[in-house]
Amino acid sequence: MSEKTEYYPVHGTGKKAITQSLRKNSPHKKGQNYYPAYTQTDIKYQYTWGNRAGRCSVVKVKVFLTLTYVYPQLSLSQSSQTQTWWNEKVRKFEIHEKIHGNISKRAAHELDRKLRALKGINCSNAKQIITNRARFIIRQMKNSQAEYDRITRHGLEQHKYHGPK
Repeated sequence: MSEKTEYYPVHGTGKKAITQSLRKNSPHKKGQNYYPAYTQTDIKYQYTWGNRAGRCSVVKVKVFLTLTYVYPQLSLSQSSQTQTWWNEKVRKFEIHEKIHGNISKRAAHELDRKLRALKGINCSNAKQIITNRARFIIRQMKNSQAEYDRITRHGLEQHKYHGPK
């Protein structure tokens, strides 16, 4: 697993100018919505299987998880009041995005566990079974990410999230 953090510039002085710059410069937008911070998840996996008497079992699994957290970064110095406001805003972004990261980590562990558990399957469709299992887990992760954002309104109501079920 690897985690990295990237930043994009936010310009202006004062809350109003900073907020406008966030909207304009955010690299993650959907329609009219913009997201000032986000987490990009990349999950890949490799496996090998063995064949014993016409039945196949997964014998080795490697799951690769790359998390990239993207946050805004002020390009200009601010008054102490604005800087305090900004620091609190970024802290909230970080809390929200780290939970996205945790959802992805849980999915990566689940993928590893579920693929390792595939034993004694029909060799003629083993590859399809493994691929379907992996796709299902990744789809569940994406659904969990979307549900988390729905509950918290993308972090605006973070207090409504009470952890995984």
